[in-house]
Amino acid sequence: AFQGKEKFHKTVGFAQFYFIDAFILLCCGAEFHLLSFHLDTTKDEFKRYKQKSVCKLVQKFPMASTMEITSLSAVNDFYSYIVLTAGSNRALEVFDLNAGCSTAVIPEVHTRPVHQICQNKGSSFSTQQPEAYNLFMTTAAGDGIKLWDLRTLR
Repeated sequence: AFQGKEKFHKTVGFAQFYFIDAFILLCCGAEFHLLSFHLDTTKDEFKRYKQKSVCKLVQKFPMASTMEITSLSAVNDFYSYIVLTAGSNRALEVFDLNAGCSTAVIPEVHTRPVHQICQNKGSSFSTQQPEAYNLFMTTAAGDGIKLWDLRTLR
């Protein structure tokens, strides 16, 4: 295990690998952080106390008008620049990490804050139309499941 020099102002609520394990995404309050990392796997018994693994902040992405990110979804199984976040304000926000910014905000997605977002990551057991990768689902306690299309945001 290793830790970067970055101090987090709030509890880290969610973390995952991203972009085929090239980065780490983690949520902290109303923003998510994109981190790069390098794991040093060399073994040197004389210098084993020295930490050579590093983790560096690449960029912070704040979610608009919310106090806390309640859910985050990003595909790690293939190259995708899209990160979806949901906040305590019941909004869903779409980020394009290739452009480095938010591209859309959908207010009042559910009657309660979203507690899970699930993107279509495909399956090794079946093939899908390319358009199917634009689909994602959200769910909130007591408000069921909604199926969304990234192209129309409806």
